Amino acid sequence: MTGRIPARLGMAMAAALAACAIGAGSAGAEVVYDNVPATLPGNFVSIGLAATSTSEFGGEIELTGTKRAKPTVTVVMSSWACQSGSWNGGDCSTPKPSKTFKVPLTVRVYQADEIAEGPVAEKTKTVKMFYRPSSNPVKCDSEHWYDEATSTCYHGYAFPVSVRLSKLKRMPRRAVVTFAYPHSTGPATSLNVATSEPSENTLSIGSQPVEEWFVNSTWSEMYCPGAKDIGTFGPEEGSGCQEANYQPVISVSAE
Repeated sequence: MTGRIPARLGMAMAAALAACAIGAGSAGAEVVYDNVPATLPGNFVSIGLAATSTSEFGGEIELTGTKRAKPTVTVVMSSWACQSGSWNGGDCSTPKPSKTFKVPLTVRVYQADEIAEGPVAEKTKTVKMFYRPSSNPVKCDSEHWYDEATSTCYHGYAFPVSVRLSKLKRMPRRAVVTFAYPHSTGPATSLNVATSEPSENTLSIGSQPVEEWFVNSTWSEMYCPGAKDIGTFGPEEGSGCQEANYQPVISVSAE
């Protein structure tokens, strides 16, 4: 999938949201991992949970610094949802850019080398998600919206949301962070998690110790060829995997 509110308003809103989201938490919080660009593009390559029959998606990260308590996880979402019509139906319309839809987003944190033990922390928060802007058939086509700030056409619209895990006293230095949300009906069927690959150089704080994503999906394409663990949570490790090693676009701040 590729990488959604008039365009300039959308970019301004995204920038404001990014600054607010990444700085979320207490005044003493420190950013210990950051894979979110300083300026968000209109969209990213993204993974749609509905489109890929996935119930949980995330990646492994390695934190820097010493702060670990009460982390706030910020993830960039990619919305392909329209207030009316659909992105691929030639009739996507979002006449009220400030209107949002609510989705219960679950963030889970695992100890990287103890995945089988289950998450060390889990938090579900109902989050306001944005619709993508209307299609612009004049400057793009019937499927894409037009970002005037960058003169680029996009399918989805990128924006950050944050969830604070206030009960987690110490986040693992090497952690797997995942995201899940109901996506069987409504606009959430067109809601994705934004991703980037190492070659895009979006990582500025911390490191990615592995390149595979972590997933629970019933679609075999989310795993490597010959995988025996389809439908269970774990890395897509193995041979013959896809060439691109996408990781979720996230940041973590902690106290």
